[in-house]
Amino acid sequence: MVVLLLMAAAPAPAPAGEARRVVEAQLKAPVREDAGLSAEEAAVIRQRYLESIGRRVERAVDGAR
Repeated sequence: MVVLLLMAAAPAPAPAGEARRVVEAQLKAPVREDAGLSAEEAAVIRQRYLESIGRRVERAVDGAR
């Protein structure tokens, strides 16, 4: 029963085929010169991506938080 609760609480992994198609489409797309992201926005996106694929993210010490 505990295992079922843990499985229900865990996020569902993205389908491998769909994720692969998205990445391949992004790699084939032309480079955008005007991404319009600040360094902070890019850092947040990078952190969320790494967390979504299960990699540990080294958190910088930030005095503002």
